[in-house]
Amino acid sequence: MPKCPDCGAEVRKEDRFCGRCGTKLTGSFQAQTELVSPINDEVKNALVRRFDGIKNRDENAVRALMDEHYSKFDDWPPYRRQEAAEALDNEFGAFKVLSNYNYELKDFETNILGNVAVATFSIHYQGTMRNMPFEVTSRVTSVLTKQDSGWKVVHEHFSRFPEERRQQRQFSRRGRFPF
Repeated sequence: MPKCPDCGAEVRKEDRFCGRCGTKLTGSFQAQTELVSPINDEVKNALVRRFDGIKNRDENAVRALMDEHYSKFDDWPPYRRQEAAEALDNEFGAFKVLSNYNYELKDFETNILGNVAVATFSIHYQGTMRNMPFEVTSRVTSVLTKQDSGWKVVHEHFSRFPEERRQQRQFSRRGRFPF
């Protein structure tokens, strides 16, 4: 489904105006798509640079991608909302005991709302922390804002997928979904 080049709302090929923001949709659908696609790529590239910064344990690379009002809900303790200083201190503290970090992003989607982007995706990451291996798959929502220097992360919310084995036990024990 095509998207409005201004706000990112879904529009039909035959629409002349965006139903959400009223932007006039001129030119072909191809031209409209070409306007949105580079923005989506910019957002994804910013988030890839963020995770590469973790992989390379590069505080400066990570810091450069964070808005001054950055906040985070993490999939590691503490599970409460962390403001910028605490979130980055926790992340950079982990760099000291982190090794062999690798990640893969899947199902990446971006909604562009003017100068704000909301990216949703899943991340599978693994590595070693204090000589103990770990492997995590989480759902992520990242909110970014467009600034002169590029896209900056304003907020991230990581939420681990439930363990598959635990889910299978619940399904077989209950004979139905656990909700």
